[in-house]
Amino acid sequence: MQFKRIKILMLVLFVLLDIFLFNWWRAGQTTNEQVADANADIIAEMKKQNIVLPTFSRSVQYNSYIAVQKAHKNEIGKLPSTLTWDKNGGNWDELIARFKPDDEIHHDDYEAITKQIKAVADDSGYHYNAILSAAQPDETKIYSQRINDLPVMNSAGTMTFRYGKDGKPDTVIKRQLTNIQDLRDDRATLTEEDAIVSLYRYNEIDRGDRLSTGYLGYDKTLSVNGYDIYLPVWVFEVKRQNRHAILKINAFTGDNLSE
Repeated sequence: MQFKRIKILMLVLFVLLDIFLFNWWRAGQTTNEQVADANADIIAEMKKQNIVLPTFSRSVQYNSYIAVQKAHKNEIGKLPSTLTWDKNGGNWDELIARFKPDDEIHHDDYEAITKQIKAVADDSGYHYNAILSAAQPDETKIYSQRINDLPVMNSAGTMTFRYGKDGKPDTVIKRQLTNIQDLRDDRATLTEEDAIVSLYRYNEIDRGDRLSTGYLGYDKTLSVNGYDIYLPVWVFEVKRQNRHAILKINAFTGDNLSE
């Protein structure tokens, strides 16, 4: 009988302990409403400083770390036969080809040139990357490989289209990531709004700046045992008067990865 009473008492104590620990845990949590309120205050402060912001998203996406390797030029998917492959050009991890002269396309025909480049990129499944293209010093255009529906924000997974003196596409350099492996299960990433707030907290955005729409993409973080580890990163272009810079935020932790 005494043992039964002790057993019941222990059960009651365990229940009370669980309730206490749960309430203690909840007290230390930041609710979604609190985060939203804090973000709203910071966004309002940024607007007071005449910082021009994009129409940002508050939706949460789920992604994971990935392990990849650079493809050797012999493993990289071939380019269209409309190009002339430079077999001896470039490094071991890049394929270089040149556009054949096309007198029907004029250097000022932007639509025709864009269509010509896009056809080559589409053949490999690469997509235009406005952020990386904006970082180029000239008319060079960058298209990115996509992994898990996210663009690669590192040059190792891009196609670079360079222009000749005649103002038309001259050379394409293709790099590709291969042996792609997902590491761990997908987890929630920061929203675009969260990333913008993080940039402001790190003093990466200042009065009068103009911020581009953010790109959620993969960028390299480290190398381990012959593999490169990539993680989801929010990437923005910020314009300051006549200058611009590329800003990056770790989409998992909110850490500042800007150089």
